[in-house]
Amino acid sequence: MNLHLKDLSNIVVIGGGPAGSFFAHFALRLAKKYGLKVIATILDGRDFIQRGPVGCNMCAGVLSETLIEKMESQRIILPKTRVQQEINGYYFQTRERGIQLHHPKPGHTPKIITVFRGNGPRFSELTTNISFDDFLLKHVASEGVKVIPAVVEEIELPEHPQDLVNIVYKEAGVRKKMSADLIVGAFGLNTALIKRIVGKEFGYREPKSVRTCNAELYLGRSFIQERFHNTISVFALGMKPIKFAAFTPKGDYITVSLIGREDITKAHLIEFMNHPKVRALLPAGWTLPKDLCICFPKIPITHADHPYANRLVIIGDASISRTYKNGIESAFDTAQLAAHTIFERGISEEDFKKGYYKPALKLLAQDNFFGNLIFSIHDYTTSQKHLVNAQIDHLVKRQNAWESIQINSILWNMVTGNASYKEIFFKIIDVRLHFAMFPYILSAAVKQCHDYCKNRTRMEHEKKLKLLRNLGLGPLHDGQRVAIIGGGPAGASCAITLKNLAKKRNINLDVIIFELKDFEGGIEHNECAGVLSQPIEHIIEDKLEIPFPWHLVKREVAGYYLHTDNHVIKLDGEGEISYALRRIQFDAYLLHKAKESGATVIRSKVTDVEIGKDMVTVYSEAKHILADVVVGAFGLEEGTHRIFERETPYRSPRFLLTILTKFHPKGKHHNLEDTDGYIHAFLPSLKEIEFGAITPKADHYTINIAGAKISARSMDEFLQLPAVLEVLPKNFSESLDSLDYHRGCFPIKPAKHLYGDRYVTIGDAAGLIRPFKGKGVNSACLMGIKAAETMINIGISGEAFQTYAGSFSEVIKDLPYAHAVRRFVIWGAYYGFLTPIIQIATDHPACKKALFDSVSGKKPYREILFDTISVTVVLRISTAIIQWMGRRMISFHSKYFLS
Repeated sequence: MNLHLKDLSNIVVIGGGPAGSFFAHFALRLAKKYGLKVIATILDGRDFIQRGPVGCNMCAGVLSETLIEKMESQRIILPKTRVQQEINGYYFQTRERGIQLHHPKPGHTPKIITVFRGNGPRFSELTTNISFDDFLLKHVASEGVKVIPAVVEEIELPEHPQDLVNIVYKEAGVRKKMSADLIVGAFGLNTALIKRIVGKEFGYREPKSVRTCNAELYLGRSFIQERFHNTISVFALGMKPIKFAAFTPKGDYITVSLIGREDITKAHLIEFMNHPKVRALLPAGWTLPKDLCICFPKIPITHADHPYANRLVIIGDASISRTYKNGIESAFDTAQLAAHTIFERGISEEDFKKGYYKPALKLLAQDNFFGNLIFSIHDYTTSQKHLVNAQIDHLVKRQNAWESIQINSILWNMVTGNASYKEIFFKIIDVRLHFAMFPYILSAAVKQCHDYCKNRTRMEHEKKLKLLRNLGLGPLHDGQRVAIIGGGPAGASCAITLKNLAKKRNINLDVIIFELKDFEGGIEHNECAGVLSQPIEHIIEDKLEIPFPWHLVKREVAGYYLHTDNHVIKLDGEGEISYALRRIQFDAYLLHKAKESGATVIRSKVTDVEIGKDMVTVYSEAKHILADVVVGAFGLEEGTHRIFERETPYRSPRFLLTILTKFHPKGKHHNLEDTDGYIHAFLPSLKEIEFGAITPKADHYTINIAGAKISARSMDEFLQLPAVLEVLPKNFSESLDSLDYHRGCFPIKPAKHLYGDRYVTIGDAAGLIRPFKGKGVNSACLMGIKAAETMINIGISGEAFQTYAGSFSEVIKDLPYAHAVRRFVIWGAYYGFLTPIIQIATDHPACKKALFDSVSGKKPYREILFDTISVTVVLRISTAIIQWMGRRMISFHSKYFLS
């Protein structure tokens, strides 16, 4: 396909970090070389002259020799005001021993510098602009690039390659749209935008990643110079899951960087800082400050799949980067490759594949294969203390020996990234090196066997002590405190049950709920259709022991209409009534009842959690509290789950997106009271939408859709469907432009590690809900109740909470059936074979009941399938589908051959 830039083509770069700035630099240079005038714009909502994470792209900030040489070759000269420290060496520290590493070329002075990506640590008092990223952005701005402080919300790729790409972004709170000839994605991994393009039609898949940790420690310039000189300290202490760590000097600060085999949390940072070898480098009596500038950014550990399409190319961390090393240099390289492809080949998908992606794979991704081998060898070697000590002894005693020079070169290139992983790997497996080191390795192996036998008894003793410590996590007793993060149905139900049970046991239990939303003020919204189904009355009145809020019910729902593209079926509830109401009012009611029961509500956002062996600390914008256990009832839409993911092994559930809007009919010609109150459920053939619904309330319709990849455009298309327009009032189309969309999500799989010692998650945060129609409010209340009963009756340890999770084993068992039904419905709606099935259900009571049970969530999918499937039903459905396929083939043949 022939796609090329022309004069006045508009290039939009999303992301103003190094990848975006380097690309803009190359693009302007190459445009001038090829005689083109292009308009280059960078969109980035981050202000790099701000201190702390808000102005920082979150990395260790080390510029290697090779990167500095590349920048200088492009006349990008970093001023000294932006340089924090010039580095002349590395110190490699293992569990017991350490060694100074030197440049492999004797007498050569390394040219390595450290920078702050933003304008310094959060609590610093620096007055000058020191941001490296701001320098790059100002550099390209001075060359003619337009920089707009904006957050990109959506990328809309054209259906036809000749059409332009549309970008939806928000600038100063105003939503805008821009068209471009070319989009360059330089947005990295630490942005919500990447989730919105994952799974797009062109096939992009983001790299696998892990969360690292960076923390800025103020130690003072004189202390740092005296203790560290101009040296970066690299640690391989064998601490799980930390792969390696580093202390990087930057003037008055040391940047602590931790990288692991899995996500790093604040607990890992605290453990690392308390290691004796680390403590020895810090001032006497030093403690980790509370006002700490800390971040947990993602770094890629694989490369992306298909980071390109017609008029779109993705560069930097979101595309291909060197594993664990030289992220900024990788951004430089991928930006340069992409820019040359654009001007020397074109901007089509095929151009990017041949000119950008394949060369980038060869340059970086293939080299990462050797990098992973090296780090596996490194992990094993550093875990064997006698082997490490033997090698370090040899390096110290025989510095000028050939094998010592080789080992120093290997270690230097590993920590600096000056050589390719492939080159390092072949040095590591050099037979001559192993032959020279064999006597020392053999001696180390003998010592290690001796130590293993000696320590076996000690390890067994420590294991017993650990079990004994866990016995202290028994049932809650008088005077203890429970902190609940989230005051929705799950959190409020947990609080009410805790207070009820404490009262029955005559114990004083302090229950604190953190909830930022003002449910009672009525100004918040909840992305939920607001339908409560049975047995909600039983849960509220019998289990929570509070009155059911009949005054909040806006409409009784007796059944459903199920729509496909060509057919609709009415599903009666056989007397089972659901209730339509405003979720925000229901949530306010439960939270009010929690306060009445004696729980304390703190209107504040939780900012951090620390879970220790003896106590939990919950930090919020208002105050911090100490508690014996913390309950995560924060759902999926708040950022609080990130705090739990940093602090614990917890990983939030997989989810589907939902978009909701409301329509208030105007005029007296349409009265909602005249409708039958049935909910209209839709299974459209639109590719992105899995299902939609229209729920009539007292004075408005609630309209929602769900799917893995839906966007505002999906809702626009849904609202234009004839079946949808037929349900809504005639004047609905006049209000399309004024509708307000709200985006949310709901879980489709349980969370990982949803409980542990002194913590448990409930509600959407736990994901113990039958997917797609899981009666979310019912499940949330039941999870809150069961978690409270577990804490009161059994305990607050991970073992105790196994009982809580076991109460929802039926949900887990139902997952395979639920996902099978989901896949069948998606295919059936898209390809059209659901219509004959629904036609069968019209006069088949068992099939009709199965459809009602599925749509209403009355029964588990497993029960529905087992109760419904019979030889007769299977034959009727199979016959109907075969007949449908025959009609489709005849129609296709008539259209394309007989015509």
